[in-house]
Amino acid sequence: MYAETKHEWGMDNTLSAEVMRPLEERIAEEKPALSGCLAKLRELLPKEVFDRSFAKVENLSKSGEALLIVTNAMHRSFIERDCIGALKEAFGVKYVRVVG
Repeated sequence: MYAETKHEWGMDNTLSAEVMRPLEERIAEEKPALSGCLAKLRELLPKEVFDRSFAKVENLSKSGEALLIVTNAMHRSFIERDCIGALKEAFGVKYVRVVG
């Protein structure tokens, strides 16, 4: 999900800091089945709304007719205010849950 950096902590080097990569890049690599849906979402939303709302999304998961989005509280409010209808259309779901 994240690109590794050279920062490591702890005696056994089990912790490391990672730089967050763009959502579209991570989804293409980790969940390629959702890449088309994400591309459709980008088409449905104005560029500034997409960029503002999805810049800090940590994870996106689809199961049947439900979509789960994990982000922080501020971006959660942007998504809930501006994007629910477009998310339902782009991902073909009835339910969208945003956790943050």
